[in-house]
Amino acid sequence: MKKTLLIFAIAISLISCKKDDPQPAAPTGTLKVGSTWVYKYTDLDEAGAVVSTGNITAVITGSQTLAGLEFWVLSANGSNSYIRKGTDGYYDFRNNTAQLQYKIPAVVNDTWRFTYSSSAGDYEDFTVMAVNENITVPMGTITCYATEGHDSNSLEDKQWYNEANVLVKQLEYDQATSGSLFVDFSLELVSYTP
Repeated sequence: MKKTLLIFAIAISLISCKKDDPQPAAPTGTLKVGSTWVYKYTDLDEAGAVVSTGNITAVITGSQTLAGLEFWVLSANGSNSYIRKGTDGYYDFRNNTAQLQYKIPAVVNDTWRFTYSSSAGDYEDFTVMAVNENITVPMGTITCYATEGHDSNSLEDKQWYNEANVLVKQLEYDQATSGSLFVDFSLELVSYTP
């Protein structure tokens, strides 16, 4: 499944610019070097029992030019992913392109596709299910957009996010041996330092 969402994206090869290339504008938004997220990660089995739990820390460690755009480098657990604030939300860099990950602002029933790899069917179609939904995580009760992500045949993720904190909570689903869906893991925001 897509455990890569633990840190927003799969680590990809870094692309660097030549010194004489014009530099694109710096990433926008309130993110900066040192912005830090701490998430409570809970791994669950098919019966819903906790297999393991722990904290995951993600930190913006710098910026990187990718496909002519400047992205923040987000480092967690020894790998990097990339994030940038656009006019319509937060973007990730995957498959050599910027892809919308969290749509802001959004309204109920807004949709977008996020493609994880070039493998057939390795994508999620996200739909906004609610706006201004209060979700309680270890950091407190936070107002969020609520989305569901589906692949070609089933629910893959439920995510709650907002402009101030980006990802607040995630539930990733998997298929049990019985064929029913179960929550494979959860992420819940413990703290965020802008």
